[in-house]
Amino acid sequence: MRKGNNNIIALIILCLGFMAISSCSTTRTVPEGDRLYIGGSVTWKSKKPKDYSTLSEGMSSRLRPKTNRKFIGMPIKLWLYNLGNEPKKRGLNYLLRKKWGEPPVLLSQAKPDYTSTVLEQYLVDHGYFQSDITSEVKKVGRKKATIHYTAVPNHRYTIKSVTYLTDTSAIGRSVTKTKEESSLIVGKPYSLDSVKAERERIHAALKEQGYYYFTPDYLLVQVDSTNSGTVDLYLKIKDNTPMLALRPYKMHDISLFPDYSLDNDSLSVLGTPKRYHGIYIVDSSKRFKPIVFERSVFLRPDSLYRLSSHNITLQRLINLGVFKFVKGTFRPIRDTSVHNITAGNPNAPERPVFRAAKDTTYRRDTTLAQTYRAMVNNRVSLDSGWLDAKFYLTPYQRRSLQTELRGTSKSNGFIGSQAKITAKNRNWLHSATLLEISLTGGMEWQTGNNSAGGSNSYALGAEVAVTIPRFFTPIKGINIRTPYVPRTRISASYELYSRADMYNLNAYTLQLQYLWQRSQFLSHTFSPIAVTYVLPTKTTQAYDDILKNDPGQRAAIEKQFILGGNYSITYNNQTANRIHSFYLNGNIDVSGNIAGLLIKKGDSTKNILNNPFAQYERLSLEGRHYWSLGKGKQWINRLFIGYGLPYGNSRTLPFVKQFFTGGSSSIRAFKARTLGPGSYHNPRVDSSALLANEAGDVKLEFNSEVRVHLASVFNVAAFVDAGNIWLQKKSDDKPGAEFKFDKFYKDIAVGAGLGLRIDASIVVVRFDLAIPLRIPYLPEGERWVINKISFGDPEWRKKNLILNIAIGYPF
Repeated sequence: MRKGNNNIIALIILCLGFMAISSCSTTRTVPEGDRLYIGGSVTWKSKKPKDYSTLSEGMSSRLRPKTNRKFIGMPIKLWLYNLGNEPKKRGLNYLLRKKWGEPPVLLSQAKPDYTSTVLEQYLVDHGYFQSDITSEVKKVGRKKATIHYTAVPNHRYTIKSVTYLTDTSAIGRSVTKTKEESSLIVGKPYSLDSVKAERERIHAALKEQGYYYFTPDYLLVQVDSTNSGTVDLYLKIKDNTPMLALRPYKMHDISLFPDYSLDNDSLSVLGTPKRYHGIYIVDSSKRFKPIVFERSVFLRPDSLYRLSSHNITLQRLINLGVFKFVKGTFRPIRDTSVHNITAGNPNAPERPVFRAAKDTTYRRDTTLAQTYRAMVNNRVSLDSGWLDAKFYLTPYQRRSLQTELRGTSKSNGFIGSQAKITAKNRNWLHSATLLEISLTGGMEWQTGNNSAGGSNSYALGAEVAVTIPRFFTPIKGINIRTPYVPRTRISASYELYSRADMYNLNAYTLQLQYLWQRSQFLSHTFSPIAVTYVLPTKTTQAYDDILKNDPGQRAAIEKQFILGGNYSITYNNQTANRIHSFYLNGNIDVSGNIAGLLIKKGDSTKNILNNPFAQYERLSLEGRHYWSLGKGKQWINRLFIGYGLPYGNSRTLPFVKQFFTGGSSSIRAFKARTLGPGSYHNPRVDSSALLANEAGDVKLEFNSEVRVHLASVFNVAAFVDAGNIWLQKKSDDKPGAEFKFDKFYKDIAVGAGLGLRIDASIVVVRFDLAIPLRIPYLPEGERWVINKISFGDPEWRKKNLILNIAIGYPF
C-alpha cells in the first residue's frame, strides 16, 4: 500500500515537473508562419484631455481579439492546452485540449484595419470627427506579437448651439418646456452619450405627462459640423412618429391579480373583482387582504398616466417581499363605460388599438398619414386616450426555513462559530407582514497561547420579530411617495452570554422601529422605543479575582435597564462606475430622559423595579470616501467620531453602548479591545489574569487604505490606521483615560500594514498584517516606534506583528 502511495506521489511530481517545463513555452502549438497574439496598446498623439482616462479605457476595451486568459498573471489554460496533443478519442488529451485548456490566440485572428475603424468611430462619438488611427504589428521574440495602435485625435468639436425644432402642439410645447434641463450644454465637447442622454431625458419628461407610447427613438438630433471646430444641434420629433405616441393617456381601470401563476394562468386570474379604494383586486383564494395594496399602487383611475407612478407601483409591489414576479400590462380601451376586469394571458400580443369613446375624428393607425407631420398639418385630431392597467403578481412560498453558519477569527487568538436558524412567514395574517422566529447559538474558544486572557464562551439567543409593510402609527394615511416600502418592525429578543467559569449575562430587549428610504441612496431608521434589561447571574470567584485587578470590568455585567430610543440616517451612493463615492452615517441614541423626569431618586440612584436605569446621550458620525484611481485601483478614507455623555444614574455609558477599538475592522496594529482608553494601559492585559475588554465613552478613528486588483480573485492593500478611545469622566482606576481637548491628540495610536484579499464575489476572505507605528501608552517622547522596527528579531515579531483574519472588507 505504501509502495502504491509512493508511486502516486512520484507521478504527481513528474506531471507537475513536466507541466512546468512544457509551460515555459507558450508558443508550442502556434502554427508555423503565425505568432501568438499577446495583446495590443494605444498611444495618444496629442495633448491629453481631462477625460483621457475614460477615453483610454474605452479604446482599450475595444481592442480585438482578447488575449488568452490568465490567472495570477499566468496563462494556465494555455499551458494545459500545450501539454496535450490532438485527441483521437476521450482521455487525457481530450480533457487538456477540449475541457481544461484554451487554444492560443493567434496574430492571424486579429484584424487591425477593422479594429482601427472601431477606434475611429469611438473617437467620433466623443467629438473627434477628424481622428485617425494607424496600426503596427510588433514582433516579440521568435513567435509572439503585439499590435500597437496610434491615435491622432486632431481637433475636438464642441457644441455651439442647441435648437428645438418643435411646433405649438401639446407635445411640441411639452418638449420645449424641458429645454432648461438639457443634457446638451453649449461649450461642452460633443459626445454621442450626451445626445442619448438628452433623448432619454425628454422621453422621461413626456412619460410624466401621459405620453405612454412615446419612446426615445421618436426623437431625432441632427448635427451640423460645417462650422470650424463646433457643431450646431437640432432636436425634433421625427415626422413618421405614429399617432399613438403623440397623445397623452389617462388611467381607466387598475386591476391586480395577486395569486397569479404561470403554471395555472387561466384559473389564477378568475374570481369576483373586489373594488378597494379605486382599484380592482381579483383574489379568489383570498390570499391577501386588500389593505396590502392600499399604499403600494400609485396609479389612480381618471388620473394622467405618469411613468414615476408606474415605476413606484412596480417597485412597491416587488419590495413588499411577498411576490417573486410582478408584471404590468397597459392596453388602450374602446369604451370608457365598460369595466373590463377579466384578465387572460398577460404574455399575449396586444390587441388592436381602437379609438376612445365618442371620438369621431380619429382613425386607426394603419397608414403613415397619421404621423407627427399629419398632426402638425391639422389633418388628424387627437383624442385624450384611456388605458387599462393589469398587474399580475406571482407570490413566493409563504413559509420558509433559513440556516446561517458563520465563522470568526480574532486578532487576540480567539476563534468561533455561530449557527442561526430562522423560520419565516412572509404573509402572516394575510397582510404581507413578515413574521420571523430565530434561534441562535455560538461558541468561542482560544487557540495557541493565552496572551489575550479570557476564557471559552458560548452564546444562545432567540428573537421574534414582526415587520409590517407600512407605518404602523396612531396617525393614519402616512405614505411617503418613494419606490421603497416603509416598514414598521416590532421585535422581542433574549440573549444568554456565558463565559466559562466566570459569569452568565442575560439580556432582554424590546424594540419598535420605523424604517424608510427617501431615495436610492438615503435611508432612515427611527426607534422610538428601545428597552433592554441586563441581568448578570452565576458570577464566580474566578471573575471576582479578575475584578480585583481591573474593577472597570464590573461595568460589563452591571444590572440595569436601558430605556431609550435612537435615530440613524445613512447616505450611500456607491456604484461601480463612480469615480468618487461617499458613505455617510449619523446616529443619535438617548436613554433615561423621560424616566429621569418622572421617577424620584432613591438612596443613590433612580430605579425601576428596584433596578437602576441608564441615562446617557450618545452620538456617532462616520464618513467614507471611495476614490477610483483607475481600473482595479481604489483609495478609501474613513473617519469615525463617537461621543457619549453619561449623566444622572450613569458614570459611564452602559457597556453594550461603549466604544471599542483595535482588531480586524479598526486599528489593525492592536489586538481587539486592548488599546486605550487614552494613554492608559494595564500591563496585565497581556496575561491570562485579565480580560481584553477596554472600552470608552469617546472614540476617534481614521483609516486610509489603497486597494489594488492583483489578478483573478486576488487583491492587495496597503493601509494606515489611527485613533483611540477615551472616558468622558476621570477614573482613578485608569489614569490618563480621560478625554481632554487640549491633549487628546497626544493619545493617538497609529498602525500600518499590508493585506491580501480573496474576493470570490459571494464571500471575501481577508488577511491583514499590521505593525504599530505609534503606541500611546509609552512615555511621552517615546511613543513613535518606527525606529524600533526589527523584522529579524523574533521577540519583536511576537509582540508587534498582528495578523487579522476576517470575512468581508473592513469598510
